[in-house]
Amino acid sequence: MSQDECTAQMTVRSVKRLVVAIALLVGCEAKEEPARTVVSAAPQNTIQAAVFEAQRTSVPIRVEVTGQVAAIFQATLSSRIQGTIDKLLVREGTKVSKGQVLIKLDSRDLQADLARANADVENAKAHLDRMDQLYTQDAVSKQEMENATRAYLVAEANHKVVAAQLSYTVVKAPFDGVITEKKVESGELASPGQLLLKIEDPRRLRLEATVAEGDLKSVSNRDKISVVIDALGEDVVIGRVSQILPAGDPQTHTFMVKVDLPNTPGLRTGMFGRFQLDKGATPTILVPLTAIIERGELTSLYAVGADQVARLRWVKLGRRFDQHVEILAGLNEGERVLTDGSRGVDGVTVQIAETVAAPSVPGKSAIGQ
Repeated sequence: MSQDECTAQMTVRSVKRLVVAIALLVGCEAKEEPARTVVSAAPQNTIQAAVFEAQRTSVPIRVEVTGQVAAIFQATLSSRIQGTIDKLLVREGTKVSKGQVLIKLDSRDLQADLARANADVENAKAHLDRMDQLYTQDAVSKQEMENATRAYLVAEANHKVVAAQLSYTVVKAPFDGVITEKKVESGELASPGQLLLKIEDPRRLRLEATVAEGDLKSVSNRDKISVVIDALGEDVVIGRVSQILPAGDPQTHTFMVKVDLPNTPGLRTGMFGRFQLDKGATPTILVPLTAIIERGELTSLYAVGADQVARLRWVKLGRRFDQHVEILAGLNEGERVLTDGSRGVDGVTVQIAETVAAPSVPGKSAIGQ
């Protein structure tokens, strides 16, 4: 066989091998699973939801008044004489009873003065008795008798003064209560008028609040008022107006109103309290809180037009009443809004499933402006 014939046979064999390889590759691809077809979901263009028709509703006008809790019975105990504090028998938080001894001052000098005053009284009384006996016998003049009488009266008055000063060395509790402040320690020198202790009755407390002169007509003596003490939570304490001071503050044009509070566990002086005064009623537009969408400091809702298309609407909110909120701007009477604002999409068509009626007049749980 010639060299050309050998080359031709090798070429034929290579072509056959290439054909077989292509056939095997095509067969393998035919056995693979067909590719899946991905179908994209179409955006939702219609929702079925309840709407709320905005109507003007008469709501109460309420003004919130704030104040602090204070004790009805409280006293500042001070020294009436100068003396060294010998014994200090109480500290802050000590419960005391009326008449209980709280502080004792050094009384040795006054006790000596009292003994001298007693002796002066006895001597003056004995001299008066002699003068009286002699006067009945016409042995002394009327002038001498009157002088002896005056001397006795002076001695007796001096004895009372010293006895009173001696009683000032003992400081007693004026009523049942608790020591709230202590300004001195044992061994210190107390001066007349110096503050020693403060005492109050924690069982008799009241809220002292300032009311603007324009709101004063909304409150009267003996009125029952619901008071909220923030430190005690949202539980309401029923108080009674006990006093409205007749003179107001000329700078702030406010008047002090005192509301007596019942004995309540955990209630203490200095706590912050508030109550509301009703000033009549006013018409306004209310919508459910569920319709409101908050985005940072902006608030909005979805208004449903006559074409039943929901559109995002920015609104300005006012007071809150239970489960409803006042709309000050951005919504007109008669317009409809989505009751559940979280379901809203700007431009979506709404199939109205239910129209919610306007709310009734809010009760006492409304929060004032």
